[in-house]
Amino acid sequence: MKIDSAAGEFSFDLEKLDLLEDGIVLTGKMGVWEAETTMTDADLRRIVGMVLRKPGAWGYLVRLLLGVRREVAKEARQ
Repeated sequence: MKIDSAAGEFSFDLEKLDLLEDGIVLTGKMGVWEAETTMTDADLRRIVGMVLRKPGAWGYLVRLLLGVRREVAKEARQ
């Protein structure tokens, strides 16, 4: 992922995802710093709602899923 802010542009390299009672915790590195963010149930519902209301989102999601399926099938043939 990429974080673009007034402090600069950083990559967020996701290393771990934990499902906790208070939400989804993403742990990784942002640039050289250890970073952690917690996404609450409300945050996740809001993000999913925003994506699904976005024009073209369904097509994007279908293409994404089909692309993943093609990659898995290709790897299985090798």
